[in-house]
Amino acid sequence: MPEDFVWTVATATTIFFARLFQNAIGTLRDILVIKGQRMKAAGYSFTETLTWLVVFSVVFRGFFDEPLGAGTVANFMAFAAGFAAGSYAGVLIEERMAVGHVTVQVISMDRNKEVGRILHAEGFPMTMIKAKGRKGPRMVYQSVIPRRHLARFLASVDRVDSNIFTTIMDTRSVMKGKTKMRS
Repeated sequence: MPEDFVWTVATATTIFFARLFQNAIGTLRDILVIKGQRMKAAGYSFTETLTWLVVFSVVFRGFFDEPLGAGTVANFMAFAAGFAAGSYAGVLIEERMAVGHVTVQVISMDRNKEVGRILHAEGFPMTMIKAKGRKGPRMVYQSVIPRRHLARFLASVDRVDSNIFTTIMDTRSVMKGKTKMRS
């Protein structure tokens, strides 16, 4: 195997993974900005920009050395593919990190009291709102919780009423009030 081929593959692979890393960081930065976490976003911006600068310089140095060469084409393809993969990876990482809060509203058609009891027993902060539905009075239970607790919240209400009406809204920021979970 010629040394040039090995070098071309190694360079393109490095560019791909560096670009994946850089764009995953960029995606996380965008999400943190939207959620109001400016300081973390600033740190991610520095890392993202530094990585981009290094990768970009490697790609374009190869382009200026050999504009139509196989190495240049491989580097361009790796640069673009790394960007696409980084966007996808960034979203997956953010879902795992579960940054921020969500506002969850649940309405049970038949088991209002049990829903309230289970949410209270499991330590979820909640506000109860009297409402009137098509078939009579209802209770709307609203809770602002950390996103990392959403699956547990949904499992709790599902155990009581598997047909419960649920809405989940992304909450940009929380100011004052109780959002901490009781243990």
